[in-house]
Amino acid sequence: MHRPFCLVLWCAVLLILVAATGARAQVDPKALRQQQSDAITRGDVAGALALYAEDAVIDGAGLCAETPCVGKAAIQKVLERRVAGKNVATGLSYYVSGPVVTTRFELRSDATQQAGVERIIGWDIVEINGDKIVSARGPLWERTDPQTARFLAWQRAQQATR
Repeated sequence: MHRPFCLVLWCAVLLILVAATGARAQVDPKALRQQQSDAITRGDVAGALALYAEDAVIDGAGLCAETPCVGKAAIQKVLERRVAGKNVATGLSYYVSGPVVTTRFELRSDATQQAGVERIIGWDIVEINGDKIVSARGPLWERTDPQTARFLAWQRAQQATR
């Protein structure tokens, strides 16, 4: 009579241990997203790139606006451009759901200074698998913010003169 109870108890303990071990193996998405931003701010392209999976995807602005950037070689070019532009992103709010973190951030860079604004506000969505970034979507610029709207108008004017 006690044997089935012991077996059930042993299985329950085993499941709890497996679940706890799996939970520890998953990195905190917010922390990984912040590490990526910090590496760019420090000018550490290699450090930022190490946070991405081999087949990661960036889809959004810049080099990845027309076609998503896939793989570390393409992503390295994006990160190099961010470092060259002296991008400094500061997270304003984070929304985490499982392995996905949506971030509202402010960005200061050479381009924002050239446009005559202090900073711009954007959103991005980053998905984590294990301890690597597998996709980054964005930025989606917050057009209702006056400084961001002014920056975007300046950016359009710059593109029109090229």
